[in-house]
Amino acid sequence: MSIRYVDVICQFSKEGIIKPLCLIWDQNQKIPITKVTEVCPRSSLQAGYTGLRYTCVFEANRIRHLFYDRGRWYVETR
Repeated sequence: MSIRYVDVICQFSKEGIIKPLCLIWDQNQKIPITKVTEVCPRSSLQAGYTGLRYTCVFEANRIRHLFYDRGRWYVETR
């Protein structure tokens, strides 16, 4: 596994909460995030970074972890 940096469209609340709304993949393909089920401080075992791990539900109930660290978003890929 490796990591891949991605663009993410987010909502920022006045309380400072960041909610990812949409993941932008190849050729600007927008993949909506249906639901965020968990946000917790975690590190990616692949990247070795520590930051926030968002457990996201995408279309067709596909679950994937989205990481936010040092102002950048990434996912783990195979």
